[in-house]
Amino acid sequence: MDIGSPNKASAVGVFTAAARTDALAQRGSIPVDLPPEQTVQSANAGDAVRLDLKARSEQAARDAAARQQSDARRQADRQREQTLREVIERRMVIDPRTRSVVYQKTDRSTGETITQLPTEAMLKLRLYSRELTERARQADAEGGTARYVERTA
Repeated sequence: MDIGSPNKASAVGVFTAAARTDALAQRGSIPVDLPPEQTVQSANAGDAVRLDLKARSEQAARDAAARQQSDARRQADRQREQTLREVIERRMVIDPRTRSVVYQKTDRSTGETITQLPTEAMLKLRLYSRELTERARQADAEGGTARYVERTA
């Protein structure tokens, strides 16, 4: 079936390569058209691969010891985290002044707050903003048109 592909060209004559007399051919070699100083010879296969089972078993023993140390460290970290969980109390509190939800971590034995989100400074800023908003509403309710902000250092 012809689908319109071009015809393949075939060689008309036979070409023969002239044998070189200056290069010695080795058994299994392929003739090339390079001068002898540029010819490439295949490398020897080399020595057989040696497998040192004693070194492998020593490496396996070192790997097992390292794995045991890593497992022991992980276990110690887990125990430390568990101890911290028992010592630290986490709770959510609603701040009465700002009516904001506050996340606190406190030490159970001392009652001291370790961390808090939002911070105390942020709660004070929220309280200050709320007071300013309330003053502005009161001024509007009284019919006053002048709005002012008190600034204290």
